[in-house]
Amino acid sequence: MTGKGGQPKRDAFWTHAGLAAAVMGVGAVVAAALPKETDDRVSALLGVGIAAVTGVLALVLKRRAAMQADLKAALKVVGVVFALRGVGVGLGLAWVVSRGLSAIAFVGGFFGVYFALQWIEVSYVMATSKDAAGGDE
Repeated sequence: MTGKGGQPKRDAFWTHAGLAAAVMGVGAVVAAALPKETDDRVSALLGVGIAAVTGVLALVLKRRAAMQADLKAALKVVGVVFALRGVGVGLGLAWVVSRGLSAIAFVGGFFGVYFALQWIEVSYVMATSKDAAGGDE
């Protein structure tokens, strides 16, 4: 594929993957630096970690679905990723609570990163749909 002026067009996936990596890194730094107690730090880092892992899976699966150009595949990916995140949050909360750690720190770490990653994923899907449509539609 070529972009404007005959230059090779850059894959939107790598731009969005870089943004996602930056969000994950910032989330990890904040989760490590902000909580004053070690237990809260562990909970927050676990939340960030689960959000990061599911975010990577989400982008990879959405890229795969976009390459297939199949609406059913894309909708399946949305459902699978939603379920994975739900299971991740459930298991993470269960682990945190069973050890007497802070559920609030876990939830803050997870959703702080998740919300930013969700916007990046939506942006990626929009970018790939514009490419498939052939432009600015």
